[in-house]
Amino acid sequence: MNFYLKTALLTVGISLLSNAIPVFQGMSSSPVWYGVISTYALLTVVSCRWIEKAHTGSALKFTTVVLGTTALKMLLTLAIITIYLAAKEPFPKQFAFGVFAVFIAFTVLFVSATKQLIKKF
Repeated sequence: MNFYLKTALLTVGISLLSNAIPVFQGMSSSPVWYGVISTYALLTVVSCRWIEKAHTGSALKFTTVVLGTTALKMLLTLAIITIYLAAKEPFPKQFAFGVFAVFIAFTVLFVSATKQLIKKF
């Protein structure tokens, strides 16, 4: 299956699942939540394209790109959760756990796509 199709399916799946789980239903109706999911989807696509360009270069360049994208996603996760909590928005625990789950889901997709790219070459 194509990486972009997997990303789209994961995005839709997370959106639907967050509406189906009773604990997350209040938070999942917020546009902020859908913005977070879209941000991670976009970041995963951009990171994968960056990896595709870097894998033909040196091993150091490839490693730098992988570590850079990982650091970017981790810092973005921290920033999103911190800003949400500082703004005293409703459902803080659900949002924090939800963002972490979205981070993990898109990271697994990113690692899977990177492994497939490495196997090709």
